[in-house]
Amino acid sequence: MKRFYRVSVALIATAALSACGGGGDSEAGSTTSYAVGTAWANLYDGGARSWSLSGTTTFQAAGGGSASYATTASLALTPLADAHFPANDVNAHVLQSSTSVSLAGSTSTSTSSWYLDANLLYMGSVDSDGYCEVASQPTPPAAYATIGNSGSLASYQLYDSCSAGATLVGTGTLRWSLELQNGQPFFCMNSQTDYVSSGSYTEKDCVAIDVNGTIGSQASITATDISTDGVGTLSLRSN
Repeated sequence: MKRFYRVSVALIATAALSACGGGGDSEAGSTTSYAVGTAWANLYDGGARSWSLSGTTTFQAAGGGSASYATTASLALTPLADAHFPANDVNAHVLQSSTSVSLAGSTSTSTSSWYLDANLLYMGSVDSDGYCEVASQPTPPAAYATIGNSGSLASYQLYDSCSAGATLVGTGTLRWSLELQNGQPFFCMNSQTDYVSSGSYTEKDCVAIDVNGTIGSQASITATDISTDGVGTLSLRSN
């Protein structure tokens, strides 16, 4: 399940196959405390916001050959009116992400809606292809954290729809972390999905924050998709 930046891995693979033939810093010993619980809440409560990102997509084909592409993306986060989560019919807060990714002359657009309960615990999500992520054991992030801290947000099951009897596609975990990137603290969401058939997908989506948990103007994403086609990687950062 792709998180806020729902990048089309199919687009990455298609572009790369047709052509075949940023980093974290450390703040060791820092005792500065950041309001990561507030940062999590601000993703929904902080109002609409958007980012422009750029970076590189690479693909290593299983049959040999590789390609690298300059990549641009736009992201918008928009709180929507409360609605019932289709998987369990429980009323929830809704945060929608809209993403457009361009590389190798092609553009992929998508949306994904997160559903949060009254305490802003993660209930699950539904993407524009209808895939349904259902969370279990949701946990809030710590109220405060120092650089290098991390923790669980939820485990989840990924289905091909939210309907009764839907097919299980994969299982995964969602975690938070607080990291330093180029001297800037970032609140990150880290997901890993292991697919029932084969392959896996990992993604880390980060937004800049200050000590009070206010979300800033910078964002980053790193992602890796492992499939029978090969390995695709993505690295994007705010312009």
